[in-house]
Amino acid sequence: MTAIACGVQAVRRARWGSVVSRAFGRVGIVLGAVGSALMLYALLAFGLVSVGVQLPALSLPALTSTTNLGPSVSGVAGDSADQAAAGDGQDLPAVAESDTGTAAPPPATDPTAVPEASSEQPSGALTVDGERNALMQSAGTLSYVMRQRFPSGAYPTELVIAEQPSRLTLIDGTGLASLPEGTRVLYSVAADRTAWSVTLVGVQHGSVVTYSSAVGTVQVG
Repeated sequence: MTAIACGVQAVRRARWGSVVSRAFGRVGIVLGAVGSALMLYALLAFGLVSVGVQLPALSLPALTSTTNLGPSVSGVAGDSADQAAAGDGQDLPAVAESDTGTAAPPPATDPTAVPEASSEQPSGALTVDGERNALMQSAGTLSYVMRQRFPSGAYPTELVIAEQPSRLTLIDGTGLASLPEGTRVLYSVAADRTAWSVTLVGVQHGSVVTYSSAVGTVQVG
């Protein structure tokens, strides 16, 4: 209210004077009117809160930034050229577009083939569950390969533990299954060579996994 009163007096006194003085007076009147209206709205909202009525808050619209700061965090893939230019000149990795179709299954692998690089166990200590799972996988692979190679029985009388990578092989060097490093293997075969069994013992936690062709399942402990 003081700004409005001062603005009116300035306009009256400078009616025949400087244009700048009249302009400042009109600006004071406008700003005083806006401030008075906001103050009245605030007082009205404060008074209605006590009776359970809440007036909407007044806010200015947020300014939209036109600067591209890189790929969207929500996962929406942007244009590859814009992503390369974003980040203050630093190249950003391209966001791969997701395929909405059905994912193609991985290529089938020959279970009899023993991979050279992948069969190596990662260095470092394994947990109890990790050691047990690795031994179960080795026993399951061995049982599958033995059924494929000896469908009519006549199982080999002994197996060989090869190093680097650790794996079970036949005497002629044919790979059968990979092993965790340091695994102890107890292999036995029936007198007529129609059944066999194997026991794998982990080197770190002493986990024991057994398989018998007479039972047909991998057993832990």
